[in-house]
Amino acid sequence: MIRDLSPRPSLSRAFSGSAVLANSSSAIVLEVEERKQVANLLSFEQIQKMEFYSKFTPTSVSLSHFLDHGATGLRVEESYLFLRREIPVRLANMLMELELLPTELLTEPACKSILTQYSQSFSDVLEFENLTPSEKTYEDFNKLLSVIRHRHQDTVPHMAEALHNLRDAGNLNVNSKDRLNQAIQYFLDRLYMSRISIQMLVSQHKALYCPEESIKSNPGGRLKGTIDPKCDAVDVARNAFENATFLCEQIYMDAPKLNIEWVDLTDGDKDSVDFVYIPSHLYHMFFEVFKNSMRATMEFHENSDTIPEINVRIVKSAQDISIKVCDQGGGISRSVAENIFLYLYTSATRVKLSDADMGGTTSTSTPMHGLGYGLPLSRLYARYFGGDMKVASVDGYGTDTYIYLRALESDARETLPIFNASSSNKIRDTANQVEDWTKDE
Repeated sequence: MIRDLSPRPSLSRAFSGSAVLANSSSAIVLEVEERKQVANLLSFEQIQKMEFYSKFTPTSVSLSHFLDHGATGLRVEESYLFLRREIPVRLANMLMELELLPTELLTEPACKSILTQYSQSFSDVLEFENLTPSEKTYEDFNKLLSVIRHRHQDTVPHMAEALHNLRDAGNLNVNSKDRLNQAIQYFLDRLYMSRISIQMLVSQHKALYCPEESIKSNPGGRLKGTIDPKCDAVDVARNAFENATFLCEQIYMDAPKLNIEWVDLTDGDKDSVDFVYIPSHLYHMFFEVFKNSMRATMEFHENSDTIPEINVRIVKSAQDISIKVCDQGGGISRSVAENIFLYLYTSATRVKLSDADMGGTTSTSTPMHGLGYGLPLSRLYARYFGGDMKVASVDGYGTDTYIYLRALESDARETLPIFNASSSNKIRDTANQVEDWTKDE
């Protein structure tokens, strides 16, 4: 018997409210016996729970809500009660969509491994569904969150390897006009956004309620969980540029210099641009954009006596943080520009990932290029809290990359995928355009 999903406990103004049940007319309900992929991974009751939780819309939380919760010092109980309901909802939505992938992709060992890992995480979290809050329960739950975070750290490179194999076998054409590729690209955006969101929930909880992790990840006590109330965009940009320069110099023996300017239009007296944000997310965006710009600049000017600078301008207005990164790396043609945000699309030699070092977003030895994941993942990080990333190029001269983020934490709300008839159809048929993402409110 499936128990009714009780309303989610109010952690504060931040996390109040119950899960929203998806419209029954748009919900996808498949018979348990039809679930061939998870049938060997989950029990009959767990599959029923997966279908049940997948009917609920994930709770979209804003940065201000995350920050309020960290600042008010609410008890671990409220966070625990929220996460033990919210994480299953997000995992169930993810698993339902994983099941809809083409058979050719699902049979790839790396993809099967991802499905197995998320099924295991869903099963593990269900163990806490009705456990009474206690110090022992909190301790065990924190241990599970650590396991989940470690278990899925290589989801991105594993899926990349599966897709590379599919493409190499001639079953996938990485082109913006290919229908199968459109469906897979659509799915990947949703898979990786769900992964980012779950990692955010886990990391925030761990940073607030695990003392040993708080000391390690926040030695100066500046962060509220994983969020910096005064995230300095200029400092993050300089740090990312320094590390990208290190990679670039290893390959090209030189690197472009940085020319950075900034202005805060909301306070003319400030000598910085700060706002509420997750520094690691902003770093990821800068780092990937800088890597692309450096590589293009070095290769376009390989026979030149001087290497042009990479120019960065950061502007804070009442509503937005606008970041412009300009390079003189030769630009890209319009025919290429329409593919730059496609996963797997790269003009560089493909990087072969070993079992010991999966590279990508988790490796300590990140490749300079070749995965074809840098820009699309960076755009997802920007979009996660209501921002975006766009590219404008002058073929033969250079490229401008724009990163837009929310200046107000109250406007920066999670953008999360919703599993329903629309998302199901889009994985099979990308012509369906019904809303299947959470919206800003």
